[in-house]
Amino acid sequence: MDSVEGAYIGLARHIRDHFPDLSWFPLWYGGIPYQYSYPPLLHVLVAGTAAVGHISPARAYHIVVAIFYALGPVALFWTARRLGASRDASFLAGLLYSFISPSCLLIRQIRAETGDWLGPRRAVLLLRYGDGPQIAALVLATLAIGTLHVALERKRPVYYFAAAVSMAAVILTNWIGTMALAVAVGCYLLSGFGAARSRGLSIVGIGCLAYALAMPWTTPATVKAIAANAPLLVAFASSGSQRLALAGSAIAILGFAWIMMRLRVRPPLRFATMFAIAVAAITLGHFWARIDLLPQPHRYHLEMDLAVWLIIGFLLDPAFKILARLSRRPWRKALVWAAVAACVPMVIDQRRITRRMERPFEVRATPEYKISRWLSANRPGARVFAPGSFDAGMNAFGDTPMLTGGFANGIRNSVLWGANYQIYAGDTQRVGLDWLNALGCDAIVSADTSIPEFHDYSHPEKWRGLRELWRDGPAVVYEVPRLNRSLAHAVRLADLPEETPPSYYLKPIAAYLAALDDPALPRAEFQWRGSSAASIAANLRPEHLLSIHVSWDEGWKARVNGQLRRVWGDKLGQMVVEPRCNGACMVELAYDGGTQVRFARILSILTLAALLLWIFLMRVKCDNSARNVTKMHR
Repeated sequence: MDSVEGAYIGLARHIRDHFPDLSWFPLWYGGIPYQYSYPPLLHVLVAGTAAVGHISPARAYHIVVAIFYALGPVALFWTARRLGASRDASFLAGLLYSFISPSCLLIRQIRAETGDWLGPRRAVLLLRYGDGPQIAALVLATLAIGTLHVALERKRPVYYFAAAVSMAAVILTNWIGTMALAVAVGCYLLSGFGAARSRGLSIVGIGCLAYALAMPWTTPATVKAIAANAPLLVAFASSGSQRLALAGSAIAILGFAWIMMRLRVRPPLRFATMFAIAVAAITLGHFWARIDLLPQPHRYHLEMDLAVWLIIGFLLDPAFKILARLSRRPWRKALVWAAVAACVPMVIDQRRITRRMERPFEVRATPEYKISRWLSANRPGARVFAPGSFDAGMNAFGDTPMLTGGFANGIRNSVLWGANYQIYAGDTQRVGLDWLNALGCDAIVSADTSIPEFHDYSHPEKWRGLRELWRDGPAVVYEVPRLNRSLAHAVRLADLPEETPPSYYLKPIAAYLAALDDPALPRAEFQWRGSSAASIAANLRPEHLLSIHVSWDEGWKARVNGQLRRVWGDKLGQMVVEPRCNGACMVELAYDGGTQVRFARILSILTLAALLLWIFLMRVKCDNSARNVTKMHR
């Protein structure tokens, strides 16, 4: 419960329960397009496992990430083999990668987190931090490099297709893994495999195909939002020293590429060395020099571990090849089994560490479970402000809409950055409540009850005095005072905010706040019709607008009594509909993703169809050529 695992389980649970209605995700940040919630591949696999196996999404998540965890060394072995290493050298690299993390040897903080110099680092990331997507993406990125090499060596459509699909799988799994794959592909291009120009063009082509396949879930708008939000999430700021370090790292990689070319170092070793330098600069620059080349640089230490063991495998490869020529097979088998036996003490030690980290508990006794289930039963559809482990874990147990969420990189409404900060850090109850009212929140979860790692409120005492909806010991849910608890409100044009207010000064939205609780204005009843559609019923006059506490996106369309009406975003980033009706109005809202998403879907389908047609035509051509050769021999 002190990790982000609950957020991933919640995504999988929502996919299982609402598939295929996955255009809009209404549970986080006042609603976001589904592609902003997280790259979906792992969560789709988990949802499918849960549905097919008739098991809980949590159990399915643990099964799927365990499989990816176990496949990590296998993927390294397979890719090392594809790049030219011998079977024995590849096996030894994969075996050592299973047990030894160079990050623990090089970085004191990681060693302390892991518990030992030879601790199970990847297991710690799963057990303590719940970072299954990065573990999965690392496996897929490793396979993608091997598949890319096979495609460039064999130059056949089926292998180009496999390379594009494998790269798209990484893009659809994890953003850190996608960045690491981009770095790895750049290093591969500089490593001297074949003609650089022709390979460069092929790599660019395969990369474009991969992005086209993944584009419905990673549109340019999504990438732009992730790039804008990631620095805000971790307080990453570009500086002169950072830019100098980034340039120095690039020069060092190019310099090593030139030196290794002059020394006639084999391409596989060149690739592994340059990749290790690149990810080590990101990781060690953060831990050793306090220089961040990228947001969240500490997370790239897994890629550094992988690259180090690739280097070891390629360095040992010549010795193993000589040994293979000189030794009989039984001796080689004996050496392999001796290496396996030497790992037994590490197996025992790492099992002891992981057993100590595994703390079984009754999830139904946690405040996250209790509050989520109570809200689902007693305040269905009510939006809450839930900090800490609650925003990451509550949706694992139910469809509780939140103003917070489990993936801040995907925030669509930028106003939430300032608003949420003021709710967390402000010391005035009135300002916090005004923001909660303006953004359609009905309840606040007390943070001083959360897991100790999450104490996000600077002044949790400011909520005291509000009506308590639910309490279990120190765990409290407070009610936000609101006269009209609908997500839709009838307002006048003059009531809408004229500017986006600073987080601490809400005078620009005073008229809007007054209109939300004005009993003279007609009431509007809002009801969700699935994840990406809703209806609003109200008796309105022509001068009335509908202000809706749902984040605006161009994909939203509105029909009023069957007629298409204008929809736009206000200064708070929320949706506004112009009904233009007199009397009873029935507003039907539907989200279709917008022009960019529709184009991406069409492009992805056409790309997939074109690749499959290309494979089919080439297969027909090869069959015809084979028949012609057979006729000639006859």
